[in-house]
Amino acid sequence: MKFIKTKGLVIKKIDFGEGDRIITVFSENFGKIDLLVKGIRKSKKRDQSSVDLLTLSNFTFYKKGDNFILNTIDSIEFFYDLKKNIEKLEIVSYILSVINEVVLPGERKKEFFQRIEKALYFIIKNENYNNFIMLLKMMNWIIKNEGYRIDILGDKYFSISESAITDFGDDKVIPLKKDLFEVLANLEKKVENEKKIELNTLVDAIILYEKYINYHLDTKLSLKKHLFGGYSC
Repeated sequence: MKFIKTKGLVIKKIDFGEGDRIITVFSENFGKIDLLVKGIRKSKKRDQSSVDLLTLSNFTFYKKGDNFILNTIDSIEFFYDLKKNIEKLEIVSYILSVINEVVLPGERKKEFFQRIEKALYFIIKNENYNNFIMLLKMMNWIIKNEGYRIDILGDKYFSISESAITDFGDDKVIPLKKDLFEVLANLEKKVENEKKIELNTLVDAIILYEKYINYHLDTKLSLKKHLFGGYSC
């Protein structure tokens, strides 16, 4: 029997049978994989925590038929600080949905995994404003990593289908407020004496990129479903 080892983050779980559970793991070396965890729901509480959502662990598993079976798990981080803070949990919950939508089963995304791991520790240490900045930059990175580029040819409208910000509009483009355009145009630039962006504008920018990703990657991302605060979205 060949055992396979990898670091991974639990991003989804489904109870199965009387005591089993299937967990979806975003792994460093093998992308998104489903692991069958036998008898875990009859085990002690700590063992169950090891296969709970948002737990980072080292997994050892093997293949039996069409299934991957968990053999051992060595938990690295449970991220309790994220789970008990509603504002941080909103962002993390959305990030998990992004992984589930963007990463295909078995698609190797090592750099993306490493970015997600760093992002979780970043969220622990930072407040809402910086966390939304990080999330916006992550969405921008996903767009570029998937092979797309948004050209800036103007400053008035965002054309999702044409992958461009232009000065020419029709019924298919999205009008841009000045503050929103400045966020998108300067996202990758290092601006001295940078003025603080309104949080609602950051959220609007994330949703704009979300619409772009949904259109081009055929995903169903929805930040609205994960935010409970009073944002403009």
